[in-house]
Amino acid sequence: MARKFHKPIRTCIVCRGKFTQSELVRLQCQERQLISFTSQGRSFYICKECTNDEKKCAKSLARVCKSGELGKLMYKLREIIIDGR
Repeated sequence: MARKFHKPIRTCIVCRGKFTQSELVRLQCQERQLISFTSQGRSFYICKECTNDEKKCAKSLARVCKSGELGKLMYKLREIIIDGR
């Protein structure tokens, strides 16, 4: 009998959709700044489709990071996604 492997399912903070972990971008906030996940602390996920909708994405990031600097958060998100940092 073949063994089935479980794929972790996570939720996007913007659209609340359920996706496999490999389909999402994992991020975290430290001192109200958006950074890519550093393997320590709390993190959250955003699907690649939601990163294109700036208005909804910025609002969700501001809520999670407890920051009012929407432009700065979106700039940092684009930087993380493009550069892979």
